[in-house]
Amino acid sequence: MNCRVLLFIAVCTIVGGVTCGAAAPAMEAIDAYNRGVDLAVEGNFSAALESIDQALSMDPNFTIAWITRAGILNAMGEYNQSLVASDRALAIDENQAEAWTNRASALISLGRNEEALESADRAIELDPRLSEAWIDRSTALSNLGRNDEANEALHMAMFLIGEMNGTPGPEPTTAKAPLSWVLAPAAAGAVTGFILAKRKNS
Repeated sequence: MNCRVLLFIAVCTIVGGVTCGAAAPAMEAIDAYNRGVDLAVEGNFSAALESIDQALSMDPNFTIAWITRAGILNAMGEYNQSLVASDRALAIDENQAEAWTNRASALISLGRNEEALESADRAIELDPRLSEAWIDRSTALSNLGRNDEANEALHMAMFLIGEMNGTPGPEPTTAKAPLSWVLAPAAAGAVTGFILAKRKNS
């Protein structure tokens, strides 16, 4: 086998892991996606969304880009659009825990807590170490008045976030991870504050 074929197989294997079994996105789509993630981390959500949309125009089946688009839209307060993006990712690959988590976050913000709890539980089933899913579970349970269960879920989220603090970011040779690994500590603080404020008002 010549070196080019081996290199092509190696690149497809690495990039293929990003989309979890879907066809590997083109390098141009990955570059646009990575720019979008960088812009989102800087807080420039509008420009980030443009870059993510550019990646999706090149590869409409770029699952991780749909997941990240949903996360950015949640951060922008565009919950209905986030739900659409999450559902699009799940239509491509229903085993994406991060897509279920973004879906749960959007549903919580839309006041659809039972559905949010189902989505968070599905994310936890797929990835029990995904702290954002535990945060969403805690928030939905708290909104439903199930405070003991909410506390248990929050404690699990805090435990996982504590473990994550020593974890390095994604490898620079592939598409970057969804924003979840960056935004998890902020979300945990927001949930803790929300639960404490809710209890104070009860």
